[in-house]
Amino acid sequence: MIAYADSFDVVLSRINANIINPAIEFAFIVATVIFLWGVFQFIRGADNQEKRQEGKDHMLWGFVGFLIMFGVFGIITILSNTIGVTGLTVNQKQQTFTPPAIQTLQVPK
Repeated sequence: MIAYADSFDVVLSRINANIINPAIEFAFIVATVIFLWGVFQFIRGADNQEKRQEGKDHMLWGFVGFLIMFGVFGIITILSNTIGVTGLTVNQKQQTFTPPAIQTLQVPK
């Protein structure tokens, strides 16, 4: 008989951390590069209508890539919450913010 060491939640968390999140992050990087390349082309080809249109197209497709990745991330979050898997975050680390202590300012008289 095969003994399964990990629960379904742990397996999904590992798949998410090692496969899905890196793929989403890579797609965000690609979309950012395409968008910035479009901005560069648009600015560089300011005197050429064809180059400006090419830059606009790249910016549009970079923006579409952003929207698709936000949608994919949202769908994954909804599905994981629906089936009850907890702990699926972007970077699998607990993030807390502790504000610095406020110090009183002593003004000499």
